[in-house]
Amino acid sequence: MMFAYIKGVLAFFNPSQAIVDVHGVGYLLFIPCRLLGQLPQIGEPVQFYTTYVVREFSHTLYGFLSYQERDIFEILMNVTGIGPKMALSLIGHLSMSELQIAVMRQDLSTLCRVPGVGKKTAERLIVELKDKLAAIGHLDTSDHIEPLTQDPKSKSVQDAMLALINLGYNQTTAQKAIKQGMKELPEEIDLAQLITVALKHV
Repeated sequence: MMFAYIKGVLAFFNPSQAIVDVHGVGYLLFIPCRLLGQLPQIGEPVQFYTTYVVREFSHTLYGFLSYQERDIFEILMNVTGIGPKMALSLIGHLSMSELQIAVMRQDLSTLCRVPGVGKKTAERLIVELKDKLAAIGHLDTSDHIEPLTQDPKSKSVQDAMLALINLGYNQTTAQKAIKQGMKELPEEIDLAQLITVALKHV
């Protein structure tokens, strides 16, 4: 069974999962944590590009908002010792550009900041991914080098979402409040400020 993508209505999401309602059938997908601040509100249309992973005791769907991220995920799963969980963690903590640049520069420190990735795993990623990622061509590294730190704005949005959810607010309320809060803050977002402003809108 193959799923290239799933299009429907977003019924639920948290930092690691989303449920898409397709004509009354709810599809559970595991998603990268970085998508938390990029998803539409619950009840709105959504499309995930998917990979269907079959194991002996499980059949699991993994969802991504772009086909490029899905392709990277599938390449990562082919690295020795990297399963779906680790591949998803890598995509969740590093953008595609950050991952490609880290591999190209043999930057162990960037790869090792991903939870669960140690030095040996990072070295294996560099050895096995260098040619594969270069062939994809998602990033023209000759004239476009992005910083190797996670986008602070995206990280603040993710952390603020988690904070509001942990305070007991549902995903829809938290997302609306954060979107409203972002409109009131300058481009450089401070996490504490974002949470404070967002709480005024819940």
